[in-house]
Amino acid sequence: MAVGGDGTVGALLGAVVGTGRPLAIVPLGTGNDFAGLLGLKPGAFAEALDRLNYQPRALDALQLDILAGDEAGRRFVLLNGLGMGFDSDVTANMDRAPAHLRGFSRYAYSALSTLRALQLAEVDIVADGQPLYAGPSAIVAVMNGVRYGGGFRISPQSDVRDGCLNVVAGGAMNRRQLAGLMARVLRGTHLTHPLAHHTAAREVRVRWATPVRIHLDGDLHGRVSDIQVRVLPGAAKLLNA
Repeated sequence: MAVGGDGTVGALLGAVVGTGRPLAIVPLGTGNDFAGLLGLKPGAFAEALDRLNYQPRALDALQLDILAGDEAGRRFVLLNGLGMGFDSDVTANMDRAPAHLRGFSRYAYSALSTLRALQLAEVDIVADGQPLYAGPSAIVAVMNGVRYGGGFRISPQSDVRDGCLNVVAGGAMNRRQLAGLMARVLRGTHLTHPLAHHTAAREVRVRWATPVRIHLDGDLHGRVSDIQVRVLPGAAKLLNA
């Protein structure tokens, strides 16, 4: 049983994904994005326990291989997803937010601060062997879940039971364009924007010309320049999904 946020869930994944062991989630963390996808309200301890079921439901997971970067050669399993570039910089800057801000408010404060130092890097994205996007980008996310950052619906078309991952990338944009796009991310209406590139796939390769920060299920992990992610269909079993 993971009692905490997305980071707590992530810390237990190695013991449950692919093993058949079921996992229960009690959302008492800061963002609780994966719990939010399951309809579990933050802090609702009794509700989370009431939803425990002896027949666990199978959900997809993600397997990440870091091919080049600070943790090259390492493999991770994820439930919610990962982000590179702007949103990882936002995560890195969240410690600067006022202590009383939590969840979405804390993320939004950090996002506005991070916009001032916006940087683009050349990226090449290939999904299931087909080119998705190549060019300057500020942000790339590979998701199993729908949202991160305490409520940003970065991948509204994700389905944790469809056997696919979803990749979302921003094209070449300035600060004003990114701010406008992030406002649309809140509502999950950004995928129709001409600067948004997205697809569903079983495997994706993302290569950056220069290393960028990466976060895994909301936890910051150094910088990467080459990663590969594939979906693990039905590899996680949840008792209160």
